[in-house]
Amino acid sequence: MTTQEDSPLLITEHELIALIALAGTSGALKCQSLFRLDHAAGAPLEQAGVATLLERGLMTVEGEGLLPAGPATAVAAILADSDAWLEVALVTPKSEHVYFLFGSGDAALILSLSKYGVHELRPLTNADGMFTTAVEMVSFYLGTAPDGRPAAGTLRRHVADGTFHAVHIKAAADGSLEIATGDAAQPARTALRPEDLEDRLRQGLGLGLRTA
Repeated sequence: MTTQEDSPLLITEHELIALIALAGTSGALKCQSLFRLDHAAGAPLEQAGVATLLERGLMTVEGEGLLPAGPATAVAAILADSDAWLEVALVTPKSEHVYFLFGSGDAALILSLSKYGVHELRPLTNADGMFTTAVEMVSFYLGTAPDGRPAAGTLRRHVADGTFHAVHIKAAADGSLEIATGDAAQPARTALRPEDLEDRLRQGLGLGLRTA
């Protein structure tokens, strides 16, 4: 996959399980947890994923082993090398959207979940591009409000040790914003100016502030 591609790569959960198992790294296993696939991982679904990847030309047999092929080659490489992970959940009056962004300083992907089980993978530039994309999504759904308001967004930056940084943003019907950090049952919310959105998100996610 390249950043110039317009069409997403469609992929199922069992195909993701197969590619994660093929990568076998700690970064890939972190993605497995991020995608909520730990409970489903194992031989039956992994074998099903291998079968459909082979059928679709996204995996080949080399001797006694398996290799990703075509667009799946980049997906497997990014899964293996990933050391940055973001989760974005957006709730609007019309729909809910869940995205997982993962990658490294070299390349990254965004996984858009579908309720029908056939998800979409799109390329991003790198780990910093993940954050830029997340800010754009929050700004779009809460600021531009294509699905209306009130709306809410939660971003979680996952860390390799199993901890995470969470930021919650709410947009009232009049467009005013509130922000809270952490995952307390009743987090303390403060007013948020739209122009401060990116810096406050960076701070809440434990990232450095923008440099001039």
